[in-house]
Amino acid sequence: MRARLALIAALAIALSALGSSGAQADTEKATFAYHIGDGFGGVLNNTGNSAVAENGDTVNLRGSGTFDVVTKSASGSGTFTHKRANGTTLATGTWTATGLLAFQSYGDATPQGLPSNLFGGRAALTIVGMPAGTSLVLPGILEIECLLGTPPAGAEEGVRLLVKGIINFNKTVQGSGETVFVKH
Repeated sequence: MRARLALIAALAIALSALGSSGAQADTEKATFAYHIGDGFGGVLNNTGNSAVAENGDTVNLRGSGTFDVVTKSASGSGTFTHKRANGTTLATGTWTATGLLAFQSYGDATPQGLPSNLFGGRAALTIVGMPAGTSLVLPGILEIECLLGTPPAGAEEGVRLLVKGIINFNKTVQGSGETVFVKH
């Protein structure tokens, strides 16, 4: 029952993200690259980004890829490490992006004195996770948030991950890593 409620809550959050942004500028209807703690251009750290679940478990993610706002398509991949609250590694593996649910742009990074092709925003991607040593293919929703541009109050740099029917890493671990979107 708890897993079902977590799934319903996560889907409600994902759906609210679809309608939460105002009118999008033409510059937001583009293709973007995304980077999650992968050392992009020597600018980001390469230690990944972490999120925590209600039970104290954490997941650390790294990866990169692209998405198209108009076609709602996404590609890319990365790695994950799932640890219990006590620090014991439960699973490692890879993930692959399969689509874009939503993208809310926070604008380009010029307010931070950075190049105008770097963007802040929040993207929700559909993914599949494949734990190493198994034949499992687990569907999920990966949310990536970057605070460049002009982010709204309450925005948090980092990632969140819902593994459908299993666990919801719904809280970003502050200071655990960096993300960025690059407009093509």
